[in-house]
Amino acid sequence: MSDSFLWFDLETFGRNPRQTRISQFAGIRTDTELNAIGEPISLFCKPADDFLPEPEAAMITGITPQYAFENGLCEADFMAQLHAQFSQPNTCALGYNSLRFDDEFIRFALYRNFYDAYEREYAGGNSRWDLLDVMRAVYALQPDALQWPLRDDGQPSFKLEHLAKANDCFEGEAHEALSDVRSLINLARKIKNSAPGLWQYTLSLRDKNIVADKLALERNRRILHVSGQFPTQQACTGLMLPLMLHPQIKTRTVAVELRAQALKLIDYTPEQIELNLFTPRADMPENELRIGIKEIHHNRCPVVFEAEDMKPLGIKPDTERLQIDIGQAMAIQEQLHSALPGIREKLSIVFGKARVFDDSDPDGALYSGFFDRSDKARFGKARSSKGTAPLVFNDARLSELYFRYRARNWPDTLDAREKSQWLAFKNERISDDKLAQYLTDCDKHIAAEPDKQVVLEALKAWAIGIDR
Repeated sequence: MSDSFLWFDLETFGRNPRQTRISQFAGIRTDTELNAIGEPISLFCKPADDFLPEPEAAMITGITPQYAFENGLCEADFMAQLHAQFSQPNTCALGYNSLRFDDEFIRFALYRNFYDAYEREYAGGNSRWDLLDVMRAVYALQPDALQWPLRDDGQPSFKLEHLAKANDCFEGEAHEALSDVRSLINLARKIKNSAPGLWQYTLSLRDKNIVADKLALERNRRILHVSGQFPTQQACTGLMLPLMLHPQIKTRTVAVELRAQALKLIDYTPEQIELNLFTPRADMPENELRIGIKEIHHNRCPVVFEAEDMKPLGIKPDTERLQIDIGQAMAIQEQLHSALPGIREKLSIVFGKARVFDDSDPDGALYSGFFDRSDKARFGKARSSKGTAPLVFNDARLSELYFRYRARNWPDTLDAREKSQWLAFKNERISDDKLAQYLTDCDKHIAAEPDKQVVLEALKAWAIGIDR
């Protein structure tokens, strides 16, 4: 499926891709044997002056907005370089927790800068992968392949820095994007050599059709699933039964872990099921256990095994270590199967409700619907004209985004009226009250961690210096 791997890592100015931005990208391209191709890439992105970096993020990375502004590219040029890297045919882009974190930042940044947010993930033979769940699979099924650092509670740590150091794969410094990429490649080489069958098998799960086939409902088969949503005491595994395709999203399968609490699906009403699944843990009734429902995303490289997948890999799961009772699971599966029509009807009600996204701000409205062809046809002109083309879009999101795109990247293209509009926008986004609270938060962090004072004072200076 791929001729090369693009190993990458992002540093960001916050946790929420809808509200904050990328500060640094680092990437190394290798062939499928993990030999480097070309030179490493490290780019910084100039922050626009309409948001405040989260103090916690800057304290971790050490990247101040001033440093990124002085050494970086405007976001439009930054994303042009990233898009060129990701869109090279037959590229598998991968990282560590990249599917759930880095890729979301990439999608939103592409969207803000008038690229298709998804095409680079599949066009031209391209694909995505993520080594975090691969590490969990190695721990669960071939634990002797690596050394496993322990947290204070005695459970394994899957932090990249900890794993890389424990296995003599660490290179550079933690939370520096290029160092993290090098460390990850070193760790990947070790897995590829010590667990080659498992490496190749999990690599094949990039193909959503392979995943969908393993989860096919007509098979009525138990699936061993590896995920961070399962406790480390179970080695991050769960024995699952696929129940139905998601009624709204056909690239997801709704499955249940074959433990006793799954039988609640037989007696519970749709309302009770919904409360059990979505009520915050702190608000759940005492002694109420989660039913164990999980949505498995076919296009997120989920680590799933059928029983017959194990033998060719030389893997015999230690069910005691995984806390799996096969006899109990088979009995629960039989009971669920006899009640399956009613269970599916109830789950169709629970998962059939319209998904609600916060689309009040166009910056965060990527998932509020696809764009029509005429709007997408204007994307290239928006980029090539560097904001000078007088474009009109059918989608209101894009009309507002185009104004912000120009203001963030080429403020000189704004006329007097538009400059006033931009100042009003920034003043609303960074109000006096928000600014005061931000400065107070930075001071609290300084008091708690005085060794971070230089970074935090830089954040305060940046915030105060924004022209509103």
